[in-house]
Amino acid sequence: MQRLTQKNWLRLGIAPIVAIAVVVAAIVGTDLATGGAGEPKIENQAPVFAGMTPGTTVPRTPRPTTARTPTGTPAPTAAPTAVPSPIAEILDQTRKDDLQQIAAALEKYYDKKKEYPTTGGNLQTVCTYEEIDAGCKLKDFLDPIPSDPRGDAAQNGYWYASDGKSYSLIAIVDLEANSSSEACPDTATKHTGKPETRLYCLSGSH
Repeated sequence: MQRLTQKNWLRLGIAPIVAIAVVVAAIVGTDLATGGAGEPKIENQAPVFAGMTPGTTVPRTPRPTTARTPTGTPAPTAAPTAVPSPIAEILDQTRKDDLQQIAAALEKYYDKKKEYPTTGGNLQTVCTYEEIDAGCKLKDFLDPIPSDPRGDAAQNGYWYASDGKSYSLIAIVDLEANSSSEACPDTATKHTGKPETRLYCLSGSH
């Protein structure tokens, strides 16, 4: 009776172990068949960011391309067209207006004196040096006498030449397009150090 009981006990003890082994073997077989437990891996899957559904493809920003010539070198970029400075235009217009004012004062002087303030035909600043500039005599008709808007009248100022019967007024302009078509005195370019394409000249005579 005791021997039978031991056999029964062995039979009852081994049975659960056999059952567990069968289940484990079934699970291992299933994993081998499916390639592994859990969700299948997706190669090269894009990373998932906040607010994105898993599996969504992240768009990639294309790299900028450079235009190339047939030789493979970058194509040259066209240089922008130069545009005249608005300030230069304003300065040149101021110079023209100033010379017109000086010319009007010269005519008033002539009407009273029957001659223009003479420089002996030499070119000098209109009125930079009170003691020697003949143009300073115009102060009875135009005061103050205009000077170049850039300042430094000795370098940028207006010039004047007269033999008493005719006169020439000269200013240096910033833009060649604003130079005058009227011929300047022969000494103008030498005295100012500028070509005629940078000079605005105004003249009058009686």
